[in-house]
Amino acid sequence: MDEVTLEMINLLKARTDIAKQIGEVKKSIGKGVADEEREENLRKKIMKVSQEIELDETLASKFLNFLLNESIKVQSENKQTHLSIFLKAKSLEQEG
Repeated sequence: MDEVTLEMINLLKARTDIAKQIGEVKKSIGKGVADEEREENLRKKIMKVSQEIELDETLASKFLNFLLNESIKVQSENKQTHLSIFLKAKSLEQEG
């Protein structure tokens, strides 16, 4: 059980790193963080696999929601907001 849990943590780290990279690409091309079409396609795949392996679909859905929310959170951390742009402008203004 411990080995499976540790492997899941390692996979979560790998997924988080990939999400950060995707967030940087999205930021560089001016694309929003959320991609509803991609999320819906992934959701369908997860539900199909859950049925095939006889995993409770509610549990699978909750787990996917957690993963998607974490990806959005990670990708949003590097995204500039109006406030961050304003604060940077004020800082530059004070520097002259």
